[in-house]
Amino acid sequence: MVNLAGYSYLLFAEGGGEGTNYFPMLLIFVAVAFFFMMTLPQKRERKRWNDMVEALKKNDRVLMSCGIIGKVHSVQKEKNEIVIKIDDDSNTKMTFSLMAVSRILGEPTKEGGSEK
Repeated sequence: MVNLAGYSYLLFAEGGGEGTNYFPMLLIFVAVAFFFMMTLPQKRERKRWNDMVEALKKNDRVLMSCGIIGKVHSVQKEKNEIVIKIDDDSNTKMTFSLMAVSRILGEPTKEGGSEK
């Protein structure tokens, strides 16, 4: 069994009377810096994704997280669903969760790539 009280004494004890031990303050500073380094990029990415989903409209080409590429047939934000038209010839449609949208693609060019 670990004696936490003994370890906390070692962490917060003054260094032999020479002065103040700055280790606890340094530990707190590093923890706060690490927290912000982890959360701020995630917030930024979530905001970018939310803006992208808000901008979805009919006939946008989208890439789903499973790798399927199709055109948006309809977006039902209250149900968190998107209907994707997979094939124009057979009029095949699939319904996905909005969370499955990976990104919006540009219109395909004659070479088979994408404009965006």
